[in-house]
Amino acid sequence: MIREFRYKGETFRVNAHGSPGHEEVFIIHLVDDEEMGEISIDRMTEENDRDAPIDAICIMLCDKLIAEQEIACADADGAFVWVEGKRIRDVLPSNEAASH
Repeated sequence: MIREFRYKGETFRVNAHGSPGHEEVFIIHLVDDEEMGEISIDRMTEENDRDAPIDAICIMLCDKLIAEQEIACADADGAFVWVEGKRIRDVLPSNEAASH
């Protein structure tokens, strides 16, 4: 899944692949559509709540990234919300589907 969301007034992109609870999750902070800071977790090997939904993992990673990068958030109380219409893709196309 590659999808954009807003949190604390900032825009982020998540790139997550794997099965639920066992994903590799990458978060990128976006400013004016430019990629800024990045943080990630491998939920199979790193300490985390494997029952937590992906949005909870996004929030956890964003909070860490905001602290590490000292990001001055536009809305410190802004809730997590998926950006509608900004879903880039849920599943990557199979190579078998490509015409030869």
